[in-house]
Amino acid sequence: MTTTSNHSLADEYKQLQTTFPSLNIISKTKDFITASYERQRVPIPRYTRVKVTLTLSSSYPNEPPTIHVDSMFKGLSKKIESEMKRQCECLKEDWGQIVACFRFLIHFIDTNRFIPCWRELKLVAEMVQKEARLSKSIENNDKKNVSSISFDEIQGKIRIKLCHNEYFYTLAVVIDEGYPSTMTIANWGKACDIRVIKTNFPPKIEMMMTAQAKDLVRKMQDGLSSDHALSQSNPIKEPKDFRKQAGKDIEVRLTQGVLKGLKQDTETLKKVNELREIDSATLSFNAKAKAHASKDRKDARRNIRKITESEISNDIESEEREKQWQIEEKARLAGYDSSQFDGSNPQPSLQTLVQFLVGRIWKLPEEKCPACSKLVLPLNPKILQSIYQKADNLTDEKMKKERAKCKKKRPVRTFCGCWYHYDCLHKFMTEPPFGAACKACAVRVYHPDWPDNMKTLERAWAAKQARQRDIEDVALAFL
Repeated sequence: MTTTSNHSLADEYKQLQTTFPSLNIISKTKDFITASYERQRVPIPRYTRVKVTLTLSSSYPNEPPTIHVDSMFKGLSKKIESEMKRQCECLKEDWGQIVACFRFLIHFIDTNRFIPCWRELKLVAEMVQKEARLSKSIENNDKKNVSSISFDEIQGKIRIKLCHNEYFYTLAVVIDEGYPSTMTIANWGKACDIRVIKTNFPPKIEMMMTAQAKDLVRKMQDGLSSDHALSQSNPIKEPKDFRKQAGKDIEVRLTQGVLKGLKQDTETLKKVNELREIDSATLSFNAKAKAHASKDRKDARRNIRKITESEISNDIESEEREKQWQIEEKARLAGYDSSQFDGSNPQPSLQTLVQFLVGRIWKLPEEKCPACSKLVLPLNPKILQSIYQKADNLTDEKMKKERAKCKKKRPVRTFCGCWYHYDCLHKFMTEPPFGAACKACAVRVYHPDWPDNMKTLERAWAAKQARQRDIEDVALAFL
């Protein structure tokens, strides 16, 4: 077939505009057409915006157009480009290839829920697959207890199964059509809607972790960064003056800049000492006679003044930077101003959500108590579940004995995010030194079941010791 007149190409352009009025045609000539499309009526359309350029040869439609796709995500561009080439191959040497390409583009953008989080999809799949490879279940060839992830593009549903040792946690994450925000106010905070399908973690632990995961997504939709949202979503809130009591209101940061500054200060002091030696050195046989010429001594004093002035200037700049950091850190610790995070700049939350699930739930069965260095959770999930049940509901006598034994070892999560055995944490909180830092993360340990005021803890300890002495005295009186 030979190329027909431009009228046929004009007809195809006209059909394109008539069929797809929402398509934004940026430019079109007999040699190329450039157009863009984005999902309609979504809060933030830029995440779904795709621009396509079709370059037409002089022999079109005998020769298919050259396709170039531009989007926010490189992987998405390659996917659309590949599918468009397939559309052109189906209509090889026929008119309508341009219309077919843009028909696919519009349908793909309108129906695929994962477009706004395309880059995150690959990252979360790699995260779950990595943990699956590390899981001990794989070594045992137990395919039922292996972490997995699957996707449903039309419904926007991600099914995640996290397995570690004998524990599992299965959930579905549904991506809202308006991701990273939501289409309606009623669904606010559900840009990633979390639905737990099945788990063998006790309800108390499951609800705590799931609630934090949901709050994390909501805060990122408000506009908080991932780190800030993670700290603010902590279900255990930091009490007032908590850090001041521990003498850790804001610590001096030991950063690379500080270490570099210490090294520079050492070299500067060494240089100043050498210059002072030049200025003050005398002859060994005559204490009043200077060892160096007058010019050399003047140059040494001049250099000392220059170094001193330069160091003073550098110290002032460093102090200003540190003050600014302390102001920002205090504001961060105090919480966040909701008026600044009103949802007008929502942050993508899928990757952060899955990182949280993998880091806090998948790794929980291997978490060790910082106090005794033993596993926090029992190896058998049934024993853990029995701890949270009433003894009357258990029929197995062996399970009842295990429950009584493990009751004091029930897992407790502290403010810093670490998990302790209950009796280990009770001893840690009620015996000196009070206000001590966690051995695992170096953050002061706090839990609302114990007083946060160190003086209260000290008085309780003193009273306990006094009672113990009284008991001992009474016991001695009867000997």
